[in-house]
Amino acid sequence: MGDGAANFDIEESLAKVGVIPALQARSRTLRDRLIQEALAIARQVPFDDVSINEICAAADCSTGAFYSRFPDKITLFKAVMVFAAAESGPLLQDIVRFAPFDQILTKLMARQVERYQLQETFFRSAFKVSLDSPEAWEPFRRNANRLAEAFLERLRSQPEFDQDRVNPDRVRFAFQVMYGVLNNAIINRPGPFLIESEDFPVLLEEAMLSTMLLPRREP
Repeated sequence: MGDGAANFDIEESLAKVGVIPALQARSRTLRDRLIQEALAIARQVPFDDVSINEICAAADCSTGAFYSRFPDKITLFKAVMVFAAAESGPLLQDIVRFAPFDQILTKLMARQVERYQLQETFFRSAFKVSLDSPEAWEPFRRNANRLAEAFLERLRSQPEFDQDRVNPDRVRFAFQVMYGVLNNAIINRPGPFLIESEDFPVLLEEAMLSTMLLPRREP
């Protein structure tokens, strides 16, 4: 799952959320299979509605094998959040790094809206867990920060902008706005523009640009 740095992040993040260390490769393989099967289930069914027995059946292992790796189901879901973040982070960063600069936000909004809609069930469960355990959201928080920094790196290479007047914190806050709006669109559905609306990604991109206030060079 990614390069060496990403793997290091995963192991460190799993330890932080309470996953029991897997010292042997075979043990890690089963641990990862349990997490991956649980992630697939969580994208379809609220995690509160899934039993440990069902997860073990999907992973083809015993409940004893489960408890030798995870102290409880909540810890497993925190591990699921680590894996979900490790999966989505590089995909979103690739858009920022490789799309034509003037298309980055349009492509990113389209991908984010699609991702949140397809995984609404998972995100609702993740929000619920993070309310009781704020540290569970850390992998997604780290992804958001890395995405903003990747955008800033691309921005610095664009000659049409006056780099001396670019405010990096406004750019970072624009990404915070993006995630805040996306998360709220799933949690509360406040309207009037719902995430299903064709206008939603367009307006979200405009909000980010308005927040960034990217200054162009004088002709």
